[in-house]
Amino acid sequence: MSVKIIVDSASDITVDFANKNDIAFVPLKTNLGGVEYRDGIDIVPDVFFEKLEQNKELAHTSQVNTSEFLDVFEKVVADGDEAVVITLSSGLSGTYQSAEVAAGDYEGKIFVVDSLSATAGEQVLLYHALKLRDLGKTACEIYEELCTIRKSFRLLVCLETLEYLKRGGRISKTSALVGGIIGIKPILTLNEKGTLESVGKARGIKAGHKMLNDGILASGGIDFDYPVVVTYGGDLKNGSLDRYFEDSHDVYGDHLDQVIRGQLGCVIGTHAGPGAIVVSYVPKK
Repeated sequence: MSVKIIVDSASDITVDFANKNDIAFVPLKTNLGGVEYRDGIDIVPDVFFEKLEQNKELAHTSQVNTSEFLDVFEKVVADGDEAVVITLSSGLSGTYQSAEVAAGDYEGKIFVVDSLSATAGEQVLLYHALKLRDLGKTACEIYEELCTIRKSFRLLVCLETLEYLKRGGRISKTSALVGGIIGIKPILTLNEKGTLESVGKARGIKAGHKMLNDGILASGGIDFDYPVVVTYGGDLKNGSLDRYFEDSHDVYGDHLDQVIRGQLGCVIGTHAGPGAIVVSYVPKK
């Protein structure tokens, strides 16, 4: 019997990474310009962000439904295995509830973790789960440790623009216009309930980097014994993340080679927009 790790696409890992690491990848969906895409399967981030900027209409996202999880769970149990499922925050999506309902018939076999997070935050739990699996831990043991880490790990976001929060109805058109004129960079977090919460607003990108890093340092700094993940809304080669890390020596020091970098996918990118920087980590005790 082996342990299968299952994760939804809001984790923003790639299908290739999932295949190489024996991870079951379950996609959420995004409707953009009247076309529905399975996140990470039908469309890749570079193409998505290009289309997102070109399309002036609101993109819509939809959760993984119960039957889709059931298809995956049935195969896991039929193979004689057990599984740990890591989902997008229940405060942001009904995906966790779908997984819980689907797991109802597989007590002791399927363990569902509500990440209370997204994108880089899901990845922190995922990478730690892979490490524990390699150490021979059972699904129950992995589940319990992830639930413990979840109590302390953090996620912070620096947005490039307020436009996509406006499109989603999370702020007013007036706020978005004013923010755009004076270059406001909102800093957000996911709180203990897994819902978005404002940390503050900075004027200009360097000030945004500083406020993001001040939040990290205020939490105690990063414990590099755990995974540290940074995801970005756009092309990783455009230099934006490099400029962020140049402004962040006090936070990362000599540990930059340990930072896992990735792209935001369709689901989180729809709401965060191009240029968003998401950092997730476990604080030092």
